[in-house]
Amino acid sequence: MNIYEYQAKKIFKNFGIAVPHGLVAYTPKEAQDVALKISPSGPWMVKAQIQAGSRDIGRFSDKRAGKKGGIRLSKTPEDVYKNSDEMLENMLITSQTSKKGRLVSRVYIEEFIKITQKYYLGFIIDRISASVMLLLTPILNRTNADIIALSQKFPENILKMNIGLQKELSSDQFSDVIKFMNLKNHSAKLKNFLNKALKVFYYYDATMLEINPFGCDVNGDIWALDAKITFDNNALYRHQDILNLTNDTGIDERELIASKYGFIYKELDHGIGLISNGNGLAFNTINEAQKQGLATACFLNLKGGVDRDKITAGIKLIMLNPKVDGIFINILGGFTRCNLIADGIISVANDLGLNIPLVARFEGTNKEEALSILQSSGLSIQTADDTITGLTLLREMVTEDL
Repeated sequence: MNIYEYQAKKIFKNFGIAVPHGLVAYTPKEAQDVALKISPSGPWMVKAQIQAGSRDIGRFSDKRAGKKGGIRLSKTPEDVYKNSDEMLENMLITSQTSKKGRLVSRVYIEEFIKITQKYYLGFIIDRISASVMLLLTPILNRTNADIIALSQKFPENILKMNIGLQKELSSDQFSDVIKFMNLKNHSAKLKNFLNKALKVFYYYDATMLEINPFGCDVNGDIWALDAKITFDNNALYRHQDILNLTNDTGIDERELIASKYGFIYKELDHGIGLISNGNGLAFNTINEAQKQGLATACFLNLKGGVDRDKITAGIKLIMLNPKVDGIFINILGGFTRCNLIADGIISVANDLGLNIPLVARFEGTNKEEALSILQSSGLSIQTADDTITGLTLLREMVTEDL
């Protein structure tokens, strides 16, 4: 079992390991608000939360995020908002994810700690010798931060030390660490730091603990700037506090994002994605789709009184779902204005591209304006006057694509 960085850092803090003050956020506005709670003037670190490493040198699938990775320095509250907006509801691709990446449903906002030198620390189980292995290496640049690539290309740059099953490093072992790390001035603090991390590793029956990076500030204090823990599933019955975290990590990422915007999202099978406003309309559309032989991959229920940004975020959830091979948007505009839905469609299509069929049906508030927006967009978006016609058209388009 894996947990998120912010959850692992809470564990570290409980064991006396220094971590920057941080708070988790699920929307760009929430990220900006918590940043000001952390520090009135910044700077801050904005960190995408996925259960995979190499976030800093990763890339996002959404082109509007540019070439920047999943960990960014933000000097103003506006930067925090912008960076969070580019990360959330986006797929982050790293060397430790699939080619499609992983969906970012939350970001972690931290105070910025100025570090003079960064290092990688890892404790893993060496199954050949049935003991614990300590891994340490300096981080000299961004590429060097990818420990997997470094171990393959320059294994001599990593200290690998079998420490047996002892609960603390011996004097001889620590002397070898000091020689390798060249940290004689901070030896007492380093030893304390390593032994506390090892204590976490043993206490929680971990199979892997990584801090990438940790570093020393100008006062010689050592900070865990990242945190990753993998737990032995067979030992989780001893750790109810970790099992409780599955209430968060076990939630479907898309459901979590939708709930933060006040929407309802449900994952079903593989097929078309449905977007509607109102449970009755959603269920009726699903039933009509079944009659036409269309399976439903997921549906998103938008609610009235939402703004353009929220609608855009909701539509993006469907667009990024790899199970979706076509999209039907069915809106009966009342409180929900049809033109806002149309604006959201265009915004997402421009950001992500439109590589699957999409049919929209509008009725109600600002219908004509919505149709005009779609027709003038230049995108291959089809419209329909009613539910049955729209689903029939989508079925034909999906069949042609297959």
